[in-house]
Amino acid sequence: MIKLSKLLLILWIFPHFVEACMYPNQGKEYDDLIKVEKLDSNNHYRLSLPRVVGDSSGWPNLTLVYSSHEREKDCREETLPDGTQLICLPKDETRKELVLNGAWAKATSWILNEEMYKGDFKITNKESYSVEISVIWETSACLTFGRKVIVE
Repeated sequence: MIKLSKLLLILWIFPHFVEACMYPNQGKEYDDLIKVEKLDSNNHYRLSLPRVVGDSSGWPNLTLVYSSHEREKDCREETLPDGTQLICLPKDETRKELVLNGAWAKATSWILNEEMYKGDFKITNKESYSVEISVIWETSACLTFGRKVIVE
């Protein structure tokens, strides 16, 4: 009797694991969903992106990523004989969470069921750094990633 109940429990739980994905959704199609427009010469930008991608929650997580152009010391980018590609990471990288709108604006956009998440932001000018925005749309089964370079 105990073995049968364990088998039924496993059969009930197994389909929930099958729904999970092995790899996150990412690539050009998701990068292209992110629109960044420069507003003026003072590093002000306007961002717009879909609130919901697939079955995401509608609250995308935004991060500004500042990466130095200088690479790790003594690093060589190459492709090994087995096809593995070695890459050099930036010597310095800083991440800053970006919040476009306050709680009231977010609640209003949620209630009105707006399709796009929009807002203005400002970046800090750092010499010899590139700046990009990284977006994560969370779902119960899988993450979806997008990115857009702002300053190269």
